[in-house]
Amino acid sequence: MSREVYVLDTSAVIAGLVPGIIDARQVTVQEVLDEAKDLCSKLELETAVDAGKISVMEPSKEALVEVRKKIRQTGDRVSNTDVKLLALSLDMLRAGDMPELVTDDYAIQNLASILNIPFRRVVMPGITEIFTWQMICPACGRTYSAAFTKCEVCGSELIRRPKK
Repeated sequence: MSREVYVLDTSAVIAGLVPGIIDARQVTVQEVLDEAKDLCSKLELETAVDAGKISVMEPSKEALVEVRKKIRQTGDRVSNTDVKLLALSLDMLRAGDMPELVTDDYAIQNLASILNIPFRRVVMPGITEIFTWQMICPACGRTYSAAFTKCEVCGSELIRRPKK
């Protein structure tokens, strides 16, 4: 039996989502609670966890490996918290749940789209296209994968740009 589940990112709570009033199962990772710095967001999250409205979970190692592999392929820049949220969403999909990753973070939305994870925005408009990234040398124009930081030919610092 599939269940609707909201996977909550810190940006969703900061943007004004009030976790306790949503009528759906809600989950997050510990790092989201740690990231909530402003008093209001921190209190809303902690109150919802204490009341049993939000469950704090850890993703599987397999899902973490899969998400990190995809990040290396796309060149997206995300935090460890973001990786865990994406991996937790993957685990839930595979368990037969219907997760929606609730975030206003464009990099998370980009990766969620690539991984076929549904997402919901809160305040900001959602992404309009999916990107993969490459590094370009501003001096000589050579292109590299996102893993590179300096041009191997001329030594210039590389600039990150979306692939066309």
